[in-house]
Amino acid sequence: MTDAQIALQYTPDSGDPRRVRLEPRDNCGCKWDRLVEERRDGVWAIVGHEIVADVGLEAPAAVVSDHGVTSFRGP
Repeated sequence: MTDAQIALQYTPDSGDPRRVRLEPRDNCGCKWDRLVEERRDGVWAIVGHEIVADVGLEAPAAVVSDHGVTSFRGP
């Protein structure tokens, strides 16, 4: 995972764990790769991909540590 990457991981009620990763394609952050992955036999496999723009993140329940790492586990 890169420093600029955004990732959301979840497990559906029926199925394998999934995650959505957004990785910058360029230095300006104008274009991003949106990767959808599914955990299969202990390995993350890409099941979807597209190039996106105008990425934003809203997370009112996020916890930010002193190290700049943002994470939240919950409901």
